[in-house]
Amino acid sequence: MKILQLLKNSVIRELSQKIKRLSIGKKIFFSFLTLFLILMVAINLLILNYQKKSLKTQVNKNINLLIENLSKDAIDNLIFFDPLAIDEKITLVMNNPGIDYIMITDKNGRIIGHSNKKELGSFIKITDDIFRKWQSIDNSEVRHLNIPILAGDTFIGVLRVGISEEKINQYVTEATKNLRNYIFILSILTLGLTVFISFKLSKTLIKPLQKLKDKMSNIQTDRLELCHNESIVLCKDIWKCDKTDCFAYGKERCWFIKEARESCKNVNNIDCKNCFVYKTSCGDEIGYLIEAFNEMILKLKKSFEELDKATKEKLKLEKSSAMAEMAMTVAHEIKNPLNSIKAASSYLKTNFKGEVLKEFLSIIDKEAERLNELISSFLSYARPVPLNLTRGDINNALYDVIKLVQTEIQEDGKFLNINFDKSIPQFYFDHHQLKQAVLNLLVNSMDATGKGDSISVITEKIDKLVRITIKDTGTGIPEELVNKIFEPFFTTKTTGSGLGLACVERIVKDHGGSIVMNNKNRQGTEFNIELPIKL
Repeated sequence: MKILQLLKNSVIRELSQKIKRLSIGKKIFFSFLTLFLILMVAINLLILNYQKKSLKTQVNKNINLLIENLSKDAIDNLIFFDPLAIDEKITLVMNNPGIDYIMITDKNGRIIGHSNKKELGSFIKITDDIFRKWQSIDNSEVRHLNIPILAGDTFIGVLRVGISEEKINQYVTEATKNLRNYIFILSILTLGLTVFISFKLSKTLIKPLQKLKDKMSNIQTDRLELCHNESIVLCKDIWKCDKTDCFAYGKERCWFIKEARESCKNVNNIDCKNCFVYKTSCGDEIGYLIEAFNEMILKLKKSFEELDKATKEKLKLEKSSAMAEMAMTVAHEIKNPLNSIKAASSYLKTNFKGEVLKEFLSIIDKEAERLNELISSFLSYARPVPLNLTRGDINNALYDVIKLVQTEIQEDGKFLNINFDKSIPQFYFDHHQLKQAVLNLLVNSMDATGKGDSISVITEKIDKLVRITIKDTGTGIPEELVNKIFEPFFTTKTTGSGLGLACVERIVKDHGGSIVMNNKNRQGTEFNIELPIKL
């Protein structure tokens, strides 16, 4: 017994493991199929049993009615002693299913009518129970009925009938054979249809999960893609909205748009996850899972972008730090020999005469001065001066810078456009360093433009920021060099240290601001500096 129980448990465990290893699509398919088979078998059994029970009840009713009529019709035949008529009636009743025998006797117990002709003329024993109505069932499940035949109150004979339960069951079975065959054929057809529908339904249900599985597999290959949702709807279509200025107007997944979420929260006092648009777009639990996956993908993308940006910034800082250290070392090493060269040149100019000597000594002085300026740039980048924040007017500071280059711009046949926002309040910034940053940008614009080109300096207040725009209509910067312009020592000029834009970026970031370049190759360059207004 224990062995059988252990074997049974082992089989159940093995079957359970096999079911667990099936795909969801197959589980859904077999679940629908199993449920249908159970329902089909149950319904078929109910129909057959009900039909058999109804038919059996009807057969018994007919037999009882025929026997009752036979007992009444036999009265006249017994009184006038008409055995032929009795035999005809017995033969007629015997044609009905379930009757095993019929016997009619006279008052003396002589059999004058019987379904078995061999019994005619024989006698039955006259006992007290022959005069009353009774029934009994023998071991063969034959129900024997005794019905006394009375003419008024006078006993004139008896009717005995044997009703076979087995014959009734055989008749019912045979009578329901066609119904059973019909139900079987119908069940086979319905089973085929159910298999087809279950297969299609499982495919339909598993399709979005399969897409979700594929998208999740793509994450392993660093392909962060949203999973397509066929039920997605637009809020403008659901609400018949015509507010084109809405952040979410005409856009899918408005719940991913921060401004739209805040607007719905403030204006409609509703959270996106409780919104009818979100619920309609999700549809069922699989839809909610898909949108949760899409939200995770967007957050992952944002995190990766921030991580990539932080990594690049870290590498840039490490590179800048190494270059700054190298620049400082080189500057110190060059500065002393350079001072000696300048001193020697000055001595020669003072103590020796001659046009040729004077010409070459002037070249030495000029190049020494250029090297000195280059070294000063190196030291300025390597040892940045801390900010000296003072309250002032940014427009006035920019006017001071423009005055330094305005004459040169006009002499070169270029146009200078100034458009300052007068509503910008005074705020704290380092006047000297910010002027230096703007001057570097203006010098670059002057170098990149020719006669007839224009240089524009624009300021504007945007919320709590001040934007300074310096743009020109010069040659622009080649696309392949755009990502390198803020790198230290990178330059496209034949002269210069390549530290100008690197210093500009450092000064702007020290102020807590940002600088962005918009470049159109051969159509000019635009630099946008945004600084926080620190009142």
